[in-house]
Amino acid sequence: MSLQLTSKTINQHALYYADQGTGPAILFCHGLLASSQMWQSQITELAKQYRCIAVDLWGHGQSKTLPESCDNLQDVANNLLDLMDALEVSNFAVIGHGCGGAIATEMVLMAPARVRGLVMLNSFVGFEPQVNCVKYQGFMAQVANAQAMPDELATSLTELFFSKDAIQTSQYNAALAQAIEQFNQQLTDISPSQITPLLKFANMAIFKRDTIESVEALTLPTLIAVGLNGYLRTPLESYLMHDCIDGSQLLHIDQAGHLANIEQADLFNQHLIDFLSKVNFN
Repeated sequence: MSLQLTSKTINQHALYYADQGTGPAILFCHGLLASSQMWQSQITELAKQYRCIAVDLWGHGQSKTLPESCDNLQDVANNLLDLMDALEVSNFAVIGHGCGGAIATEMVLMAPARVRGLVMLNSFVGFEPQVNCVKYQGFMAQVANAQAMPDELATSLTELFFSKDAIQTSQYNAALAQAIEQFNQQLTDISPSQITPLLKFANMAIFKRDTIESVEALTLPTLIAVGLNGYLRTPLESYLMHDCIDGSQLLHIDQAGHLANIEQADLFNQHLIDFLSKVNFN
């Protein structure tokens, strides 16, 4: 079942989000080319004891626009803080995936008293490696040229987001097969009017600033998780962030790729529950 979304006007544009459960608040931030729907398994479990707010970032999902004044991930982070203000949430934990982890980190740096816990899944807060920048720019150039998400590119991207053996495993795993199909469909459903905002957001994510030195000052509870069988992020990056953030926890998830929270939902959920139980929301 899909998450039900509503919207708030943030920076003069409609920003869509799901809001389920009651209790201490958790903000979920997806990464590039994903949406709030990627968090369904986590919200089903965590909404039993937390207020789960999952946003469709600008240019993604139902948030099909991007404010003219939004030029980098710091601006996105500021917009999300405005969303939490609009929802009257004073403090919260943030769970970020991919560039959503970098956005979450920017939120911590902007409002350290408000963000009480940080989870980064398959994220990296340093400069994007040049080889990745070239690869991602190539993908986005195909989208720009077609002014749509070509079916062949959607299939290739879907394969990159899941683990190296996920496509084969999905033949025997109906839930995984459905998740792969839903992600592929989400890509092909991107509307022509969404292309320009999505491309601008992608550029912001690909060429994000380096906050490796900044996160050395973080003192809040932090969990760094990475899928060991993915194409898009490396365990070495997780070690680097773990070394930089004093007291952080490191979770390596086997048999999972970029969307490790979907491929290994039960395992990831249990680690989230354990981690969040130690976060002070008061």
